[in-house]
Amino acid sequence: MTELSAHFEIDIEHLHALGVVDPNSPKSLDIFASGQLSSNERLYFSLWGNKLLSTASFDAKKKIFQEGEDVAVAYFIVSGHLLALKGEQIERLGPGSVLCLAEGLAGQAAPKTVVTVTPVQARIIPLHKVDHMVPNLPHAMRQIIRTTVKRTLAVKDLPKDVL
Repeated sequence: MTELSAHFEIDIEHLHALGVVDPNSPKSLDIFASGQLSSNERLYFSLWGNKLLSTASFDAKKKIFQEGEDVAVAYFIVSGHLLALKGEQIERLGPGSVLCLAEGLAGQAAPKTVVTVTPVQARIIPLHKVDHMVPNLPHAMRQIIRTTVKRTLAVKDLPKDVL
């Protein structure tokens, strides 16, 4: 029996109703600074407007990741809907979802097959750039990232050479 195990997305309609339609517009920046957004909405807004990340677009019914394949990039979903599939488990993903970041940082393969349901716009997080940045971060920040990756992957520890 197929089991829906998770669902995540930012309410884009809520952001649009507030007037957030472009992360770089003066009105959107004012709303961001006003404190009207939740922490998840603020994170979404920050990644959506990040000029260091490039954009990728995927048509509906396209495979983004295949379970078991190596992860070279992670994706932050700006718009559209996807399904993450592993055995009988199905997760519905939408705007605000991040695909394979923890796995990529930990040097693990994609844990699920991810396919688009609708057209998807995503921001690309190149893991080779992140790998070069992490060693230069203060020790406390590296530990926060390491703890977050362990929590996301539901593992007790990571090899010492990871992060």
